[in-house]
Amino acid sequence: MKTINIYIILFAALLIASCKKDASFAPTVKPITVSVKATYDTSGGNYVFPLSNIYVKLTNLYTTAVITGYTDANGTATFKDITAGNYDVNASITISRQTYESITGLPLSRDSITLNGGLSKITVNDVTNKTIDIKLMLGSIGDWVFKQIYYAGSNASTGAVFRDQFVEIYNNSNHVLYADSLCIAQVYGSNTAAPDYTKGYYITEGVLKGQYDWTKSLGMPSGIGAVDKYVYAKTIMRIPGTGTTYPVQPGGTILIAATAINHKAPYVGADGTAIPIKDPSLTVDLSKADFEVYLGKNFPSPLNSDIDNPNVPNMEVIDRGGNKDWILDNLGRDAMIIFKSNGDMVGKYSQYPDPTVTSISSATTQYFQVPIADVIDGVQIQHAVPASRVPRKITGTIDGGATNVPAGQYSSQSIIRKTAKTIGGRRVLTDTNNSTTDFDYLSKSEPGAFK
Repeated sequence: MKTINIYIILFAALLIASCKKDASFAPTVKPITVSVKATYDTSGGNYVFPLSNIYVKLTNLYTTAVITGYTDANGTATFKDITAGNYDVNASITISRQTYESITGLPLSRDSITLNGGLSKITVNDVTNKTIDIKLMLGSIGDWVFKQIYYAGSNASTGAVFRDQFVEIYNNSNHVLYADSLCIAQVYGSNTAAPDYTKGYYITEGVLKGQYDWTKSLGMPSGIGAVDKYVYAKTIMRIPGTGTTYPVQPGGTILIAATAINHKAPYVGADGTAIPIKDPSLTVDLSKADFEVYLGKNFPSPLNSDIDNPNVPNMEVIDRGGNKDWILDNLGRDAMIIFKSNGDMVGKYSQYPDPTVTSISSATTQYFQVPIADVIDGVQIQHAVPASRVPRKITGTIDGGATNVPAGQYSSQSIIRKTAKTIGGRRVLTDTNNSTTDFDYLSKSEPGAFK
């Protein structure tokens, strides 16, 4: 027995010594210093905007920790003791109207303007990206803005799932606007979180890193800026009218419902079966929406959820994206834009297959190529979990940031644009062209609400 105990003691001593030896030689992850170098995109004009006091934010995609700072006179922000990992990098600067007009010689109809830059999933370690270059862009400025987007839907068993989704568009100007021919589109792109760059059809750097490289699409002309100057629409829904049919007052909202019914109450679906609602508090009443998206007349077998409310005008369906109902991605892997186009869109905008397509047949899906110059407003939505986010679908000229509801899919939450100020009872909504700062969220979506 004593001999056995001696062996046990010797073994334990050797184990402790071994652990100590391993600990002494164990590699440690040393904090690093990272510099972010900001410059300006000159495609819209070679203007000399200030390089100092540009706000820079680094978001660790694993820990969600946020580190912020400002650039010096050379446009450089230095961050010490940074943990290696994957980061989103954002930069922005707000320039007053007086400064903007003195630099550009161009009039500005608002008090200030914000330029933004963003990079997604940048790997930072002691070897890679110790200096990060980021370009700030002057974004789209328009009177129409997305006010609220309810994409998450409500509980799949006690709520309305995706049937109660809606979008609100807002007249953020001080004059009457006409909604006729306004188009709402979902932007198409890759939802692959970890793209295989050896395939050759993904963008390998910049704000759209990991997204499709549309220059590789079959039939795409060279030298037209297929990635920088265009987006590609998955679905397009257009407000009807002759040009002055639908006036919207300053501070007025347009509510567009996927299905314009009261989702708080049971109803009969398109196939005649009853659809119950177990918890009405989770969903919304959209029966008084301004417009609805009804696809039932586009093909003979719509989804059971697609009901036509005869009291609500239908949106014109330009492209349903192969769907049997208008469905927003409730995980948040979506981007949406507003633009205006009347007449025959097929004759105005070209269509191309995505870059993965190697041959075109009658069954090949092709996507409308929408000029970024036509885009009035856009929002990049992302997954609630940073590690699950997919490559951006729109550039910083449309949206310099991204937004999401924190509770994710089926949460009844919606994203909503913040109020910047109130003028004579009219709310002016925040529009810095950066949805990260422009949007908040509602714990429960509510048509007509403000934040």
